[in-house]
Amino acid sequence: MDPATLILSYGSLSPVEITQNILAELNQPRLLATNSYESTVINSFKCDISTKYYSTSISLIPFEGKLESVPTEIKKLTEALIIYFDPTDRSFIECLPGINDFIKDNEVQIGFLVTTSLTGNENELTFEELKDVTDVVLDIVALKEDADKTEDTQEISYAEVLEGLRNCVWSNIKIGSNRKESNNAEELENQLNDFEKLLITAQNFRSNTNLTRDEILNKAEQFAEVMSAILNDNDSD
Repeated sequence: MDPATLILSYGSLSPVEITQNILAELNQPRLLATNSYESTVINSFKCDISTKYYSTSISLIPFEGKLESVPTEIKKLTEALIIYFDPTDRSFIECLPGINDFIKDNEVQIGFLVTTSLTGNENELTFEELKDVTDVVLDIVALKEDADKTEDTQEISYAEVLEGLRNCVWSNIKIGSNRKESNNAEELENQLNDFEKLLITAQNFRSNTNLTRDEILNKAEQFAEVMSAILNDNDSD
């Protein structure tokens, strides 16, 4: 199986719905595969990821359970994690230490805590509360950016999640390009050098598991600088 994005729900939106929504937003078919691990039947959906620098396929795994019941073989394949929650369920914050441990124990590269909207209401979990107790790998994503708009006036968007999946350095990446082939050898070499710098930076960041929070933030800043340099170069093409 390809490297996996494990999708779970601690709220009202099911993992299968999240998976289907992601594939629909990518305009990709629902190609289902079924396997058994530790007597647990696991459904997975193929998802193609393609950028200027690489193209690959990953597996989206909607798991109808909690992290503690994920089969060992699936843990080994998991490189990204998506967890849906309802901000009205304040008890969800008690699950975050276990989620943080899962990320560290399984070397998950990128993760998303996803909810429909964060209103900031007094009875609900807030962005600040969640950020204070989540692993640095986890991004908190509201699928509806404007909480003041009604359910009918704003569509759900997974754009931030999809951007994160495209920026992830998957273990099975293949260097490639969606752009027309260029006869300019120097331009091609520059693109490959940019990708190599990005890959080395990401791998160094991932391998340093004993960093302090300040050191992690410093590494993240370095990674962002490499990304910014590449994106600025792309804009000038």
